[in-house]
Amino acid sequence: MKAEIRELLQNRNYRKDLSAEIINRFGDSVDAIASSWIVYEITGQASWSALIYALNRIPTIILTPLAGPWVERKNKKMIMVITDLIRAICVGLLATGLLMGFLNAPMIAVLSLVISSAEAFRVPAGTALFPQIVPEHLYGEAMSISKAASGTVELVGTAVAAVIIALIGSSGAIYVDMITFILSALIILSMKLKDDSNKNAERFNVSGYMRDLKDGFLYCATKKRLVAITMIILFLNGILVPLNSLQTPMVSELLHGDAFFLSAFGATFVASMLVGSLIFPMIYKRLDAKMVLVMVSVAITAVYFILVAASPLYTNRYVALGILVVLTVILGLFVTIANMFLGVESYRIIDKEYLARTSSIGNALGSAIMPVTAGLISGLLKFSNVAQIFLGAGVVAIVFCIVLIAKGNLEEQETTDNADMREAA
Repeated sequence: MKAEIRELLQNRNYRKDLSAEIINRFGDSVDAIASSWIVYEITGQASWSALIYALNRIPTIILTPLAGPWVERKNKKMIMVITDLIRAICVGLLATGLLMGFLNAPMIAVLSLVISSAEAFRVPAGTALFPQIVPEHLYGEAMSISKAASGTVELVGTAVAAVIIALIGSSGAIYVDMITFILSALIILSMKLKDDSNKNAERFNVSGYMRDLKDGFLYCATKKRLVAITMIILFLNGILVPLNSLQTPMVSELLHGDAFFLSAFGATFVASMLVGSLIFPMIYKRLDAKMVLVMVSVAITAVYFILVAASPLYTNRYVALGILVVLTVILGLFVTIANMFLGVESYRIIDKEYLARTSSIGNALGSAIMPVTAGLISGLLKFSNVAQIFLGAGVVAIVFCIVLIAKGNLEEQETTDNADMREAA
């Protein structure tokens, strides 16, 4: 593995892409802390925080799949540069408005919507550009290093955010985010890549665009293994919603703990994700989709069931905390390894000319599944409690695993998939 990592780190374009990602992630982690305070300080209403959160999600769910076909025909590197600069301008306006006193809630909402809309174009562009930067045999190592580095930087950014805000104020912290966007744009601009735009493509027209859009959805629907992998990704996004959305009730009602338990849960989960990202390149060549599905489903079911079944032991604070930490480590490790494996497999089985479209559709579905699941849980809680929701989630995990394996769509079948698509077209 050392040889692969050495080869990867000698790749100048990968080093630049990684640097841009790290810088971006640091700025976002600092901005996330500052922005959450700013919204509440200016409005004094939790409803505005919820509205702005929703506005941030809307472009991902609605605009991203529509952006994919357009991105596919254009220069992906320049799309990333331009969208980074758009985000820098918006964040700069936000910081200046706060500093000069003209920032208000509607302005924050509009700028948040513009930023999220820019991201709806940047994400599929970055996904489609990845195979140009990294050779296929190094996909696993590249994703592992990126995940570990960006996760570490996010932890550092979150930790120092309070210090930055104390030293230069909330507006200064947001200016830091603006600078990171500018640096990211400059680094990406300096990457030496061939122009991947389609020079032979006709000028934009509605009929051509709609044809590409339909073709992208058709491609996703007819590649059976891609459908199965996408279903697993959506499953992982949805099945963890009970745990993420009910953290405080879990700690209070099940574990009889306090805010320290919440901190321990969050810190342990992030740390285990970082460890999982480091372990992944050592084992991913021995994994297959069926093995990953079974492992992560069993791990998730075990976590949900044990959290409930061990409740008699929670009278002892330290035992309760220890069980929480151990289960969180298991969850973080298996979920991270599963997500990274599925990401590598997606890159391997998707034809390069469809990467922007398929990734945009996947991102939209992944973003939509979480609020839908949260809404379902909210409704179920009127008739049940946290323990019952957790037990139900554990059952769903096992049932999903059995059904998907029984359908047999996880085996290698690329030739059949391509034939199916040609026939459907």
